Amino acid sequence: MQNSFTPTNARKNFFGLLKEVATTHKPITIQQKDPALDAVIINKEDFEAIEETLYLAQTGTLRVVQEREKEESVDFETMWNDL
Repeated sequence: MQNSFTPTNARKNFFGLLKEVATTHKPITIQQKDPALDAVIINKEDFEAIEETLYLAQTGTLRVVQEREKEESVDFETMWNDL
């Protein structure tokens, strides 16, 4: 199925589009003559993940997590045996 629709075509198959977005996790764009009025339908879980990422970025938490991921990880088993 295509991923871009006019409002009229989207309205004709709205429930089908919702099901597709929910199952494929691929966004659907509703395009209008004025691009400033375009809209996107996305899966709710995907939207919540985007919100969480934005929140983490805005609070600086995302940067801290990324820095920690770069640090050398320590194997707990090795550390325990060294004690």
